[in-house]
Amino acid sequence: MAEQWFTGTFLFQLTIFIAWSGILSGLALAIRKFSPKIINWSRFWQAWLVIALVPLLPALFSQTNGIIPEQLKAAFGDSQQSLVLHSNSVVSQMESSGELQVFISLVSLMLVLGVCLSLLRFVLGLWKVRQFIQQATLVTDFKAFSPVQQKTITANSIKILVTEQTVSPFVFGFFRVSMLLPKSVFTMPAAQQGLLIDHELMHIKRQDPKAVILFRLCACLFWFNPFISFMEKRFLQCMELNCDTAVISADPGAKLSYARALIASLKLHKSPFDSGLTTYFSGPGFNKQDFENRIKLAMSGQSNKKFGWCARLTLVLMSCSIGFFAMAAKPFFSLDNFNQLNTDGILPVLNGRISSGYDDISDFRGKRPHQGIDFAAPIGSEVVASFSGWVIIADDVTLHQNYGKVILIEHQGQNQSLYAHLSSFSVESGQYISAGDKIGTVGATGRVTGPHLHFEVLENGKHANPKRFLNLSELSSSARKVGVLR
Repeated sequence: MAEQWFTGTFLFQLTIFIAWSGILSGLALAIRKFSPKIINWSRFWQAWLVIALVPLLPALFSQTNGIIPEQLKAAFGDSQQSLVLHSNSVVSQMESSGELQVFISLVSLMLVLGVCLSLLRFVLGLWKVRQFIQQATLVTDFKAFSPVQQKTITANSIKILVTEQTVSPFVFGFFRVSMLLPKSVFTMPAAQQGLLIDHELMHIKRQDPKAVILFRLCACLFWFNPFISFMEKRFLQCMELNCDTAVISADPGAKLSYARALIASLKLHKSPFDSGLTTYFSGPGFNKQDFENRIKLAMSGQSNKKFGWCARLTLVLMSCSIGFFAMAAKPFFSLDNFNQLNTDGILPVLNGRISSGYDDISDFRGKRPHQGIDFAAPIGSEVVASFSGWVIIADDVTLHQNYGKVILIEHQGQNQSLYAHLSSFSVESGQYISAGDKIGTVGATGRVTGPHLHFEVLENGKHANPKRFLNLSELSSSARKVGVLR
């Protein structure tokens, strides 16, 4: 059961997730050419991460609308029982898909093991940082801090700790934040010391410690998606640049001192580990180009202004628009859209004959017109999907018992195809299948006079003649080859 779910839904969902993340990354690079300032804004990458996760929303990958047409509910008017007992059916029988299924199982196992290992590293990283912080000395005397800094520390209940280790200053924590400073910071000139502490306090004001932990968690959960790691790296780079800008903007005359503080920190402080969970002033996760950009920014005579409400509102609207577009589009780009002009549907049964056509009248059906086409074939004959789509029903309880074991598939444009009187299933509800995929076998379940497949097509909830969508001449030639038609 789990293997089929992985095959039909989960892996397809992850594939769409990776592709969508790649599109967003490419779009970000395109935006960079027109508005570099937006791309260098850490909030942009936070919004981009949220948008990248949209394809993982369950609603996007369930049935397209899950609505069972009223025509099917009222197919047998003499029924006194409830026609719809539940919407998410359980497959009564599943068949192995051989080597492909083994491959899918191995891929799924690899993904799960990778997530477990990544989460273990995440937890170990949290533990290492906490252990490192607990070994530091708690500061209770804030005389070395300016009055403004003391006010910020008190207002945010920040724990200040000092360590003998030569590490870069950092802040860490989700609910309560700790700031860890190396003892060597207090040997720096007062101006540089104050700017360095202002930088870490700015991280706290901007809620960066929480964002760093959440980004790291997403990168661990989705270790297989390189675009999430790309977004995390860009976020960390922009986060430090934005803090530099905010500190310098508050005191434009201290640019030279700030640049010197940055250079001094690079020379004196080395981090013993890089968990990706803290906001390092000069962490090991940054390369030479990153530090050069920060120093150039500090030394530049230009003053980078903060983004105002207009820019923030623009980012929110843009993010919502892209997110709503992804949700509205749904992953139907690969579905076959069939309409009145499309006669390329695949025959659901090849080794059979038409025993009853559309609109045929018979006493067996109480003089009611036949709503589909019956393909007579031996029990166990393979039944394939005529069109690509999502399986809405795959059971013998959701619809009327006269259908027996039935599969209902929804396609693009709110069209459905129905396969009834099956002997077994090869799919389950919620699964995406492609045209030509095996979905079951011919049977004699339900109310029948002999083994056959009952096939229906519905357009916008109403029955349509399947002959418009199938090339029945292929059935005749194929049937003659196997000697079914006389």
